[in-house]
Amino acid sequence: MSERTIIRINHFNLFYDQFHALKDICLEIPEKQVTAMIGPSGCGKSTLLRSINRMNDLIDTVRITGQILVDDQPIYDKGLNLVSFRKKVGMVFQRPNPFPLSVYENVAFGPRLHMKLTKKELHGRVQQSLEDVDLWSDLKDSLDISALDLSGEQQQRLCIARLLAVSPEVLLMDEPCSALDPNATQRVEELIRDLKNDYTIVIVTHNMAQAARVSDQTAYFYLGEVVEIGPTEKIFTTPSKKETEDYITGRFG
Repeated sequence: MSERTIIRINHFNLFYDQFHALKDICLEIPEKQVTAMIGPSGCGKSTLLRSINRMNDLIDTVRITGQILVDDQPIYDKGLNLVSFRKKVGMVFQRPNPFPLSVYENVAFGPRLHMKLTKKELHGRVQQSLEDVDLWSDLKDSLDISALDLSGEQQQRLCIARLLAVSPEVLLMDEPCSALDPNATQRVEELIRDLKNDYTIVIVTHNMAQAARVSDQTAYFYLGEVVEIGPTEKIFTTPSKKETEDYITGRFG
């Protein structure tokens, strides 16, 4: 298991106008592992996830201090190429958001934008990306159907394939199973475990059992602060902080 730190968060603060949403966050996220962020609603975990992808830039009242580095590059530097950066750091949302295009065009969209590929190379990349999320065998004869006609689980897998097609390093997942039934959730969790062999994954989840099943390390958030972070097994069995234990055991939150 890799111990190289790919994302380093140093004393990161985020304000929505006067509201201090993230408070002096310090985290190290290792390469090719799954890091879960847990905690009650409104504790800041999704805000931090969006900060790692620069999505909070779209909110006028946001102000930040501190640093987030990906591969030792400060991502809030003014000279950062956001298009290239978001190719490296992709995001999966709570509800699947496929483009209103065919299955094929959803996956081909990114490579067409970022790469110069022959038609054969593009088709190969689409096939490989769909194979990586276990969709190719189901959809290889219906690549021209609308992505909007797929099931919710298939749409979520397709959105992941769309990210994989541009060869990212990091996958950020914000409650990726919240809109799925238990069987579909199990299959997406299996996919997450497979993908960590090649990608660094950061997942926000309200489902503590899911965090325990899929992650290598877990961070517990409360009121915009990281209360505790450590190996998932330790966090769920012998946490160091009473606040973490109270949340894990259901006495709080």
